[in-house]
Amino acid sequence: MSKMSTEDQKPAPKAVQPNTPLPVANSCSACGKGISRSEQVVNMESRCYHRRCFHCALCAVEFNDRQTCYEHEGKLFCERDYRVVKKRVYCSGCDKPLTAHQESMKALGKQYHVGHLQCYHCRQPLNPKTIGLVEHQGRVFCREDFKHLFLPKCRSCGLPVEKEAVSALDGKLQGKWHRNCFGCQTCHNAFPDNTFYVYDGAPYCKRHYHRLNNSLCRSCDEPIEGPCVQTIEGWRYHPVCLSCSVCRIPITDVYYIHENRTYCETHMLQLQRSRNVRAERRQTMFKNL
Repeated sequence: MSKMSTEDQKPAPKAVQPNTPLPVANSCSACGKGISRSEQVVNMESRCYHRRCFHCALCAVEFNDRQTCYEHEGKLFCERDYRVVKKRVYCSGCDKPLTAHQESMKALGKQYHVGHLQCYHCRQPLNPKTIGLVEHQGRVFCREDFKHLFLPKCRSCGLPVEKEAVSALDGKLQGKWHRNCFGCQTCHNAFPDNTFYVYDGAPYCKRHYHRLNNSLCRSCDEPIEGPCVQTIEGWRYHPVCLSCSVCRIPITDVYYIHENRTYCETHMLQLQRSRNVRAERRQTMFKNL
């Protein structure tokens, strides 16, 4: 027997067996076409159906005499699809009902058939299980487009930084890097102790920063950080590294240069007497780097 749901529905009348006398109605309530006397029919109250049309309006499963069917807005549904239709869950893409046996997805508070929602940028149909989706500013994007359009780009490789990002805590260095991309701009080595130097808006290791900054000692070739002696030629030294080439005493004020060697005033006078040479008197400058 075919029955109607007890929820706001009337019991469905008994389905007429095939080859029953032709009912009063002369057209099928499902397809609207005429019914001939030779066709098998099913009669429900004042409605008549071709036997082939007597099925669920969504999944097309055929009803039999022992199966319960449900009527909603003039159409017949199986129990599963009736629950979906009764709750008025419709795809916001095609405006058709979402049935229980169809895959669906939710975005921006709305329901869609899988594939009926497109990426706002590339228009590719979205599937959360394969290409993924991201909601952003009231629009939906595939994950790849979202990364390229909205995520910060690594200053080293130029690709989107999606997960762990490296940036300067003091704000002196703008931008972000992938953890594996963050290194010296010159030698590309990483910073094992997380310490780096910034020159012209880029990160550098200690040595390459001081090379660019002209703060490598001309004598020992090591970086100068703190007190510095600078000569009139622009050369820079650690205070203990600028010394007379004869006595090795650090020069703190006046110095002389002869044949690329540095002399204190005392030994320059001795050299002048012994070899009759002349050298210009120069003076150092002290500063902090």
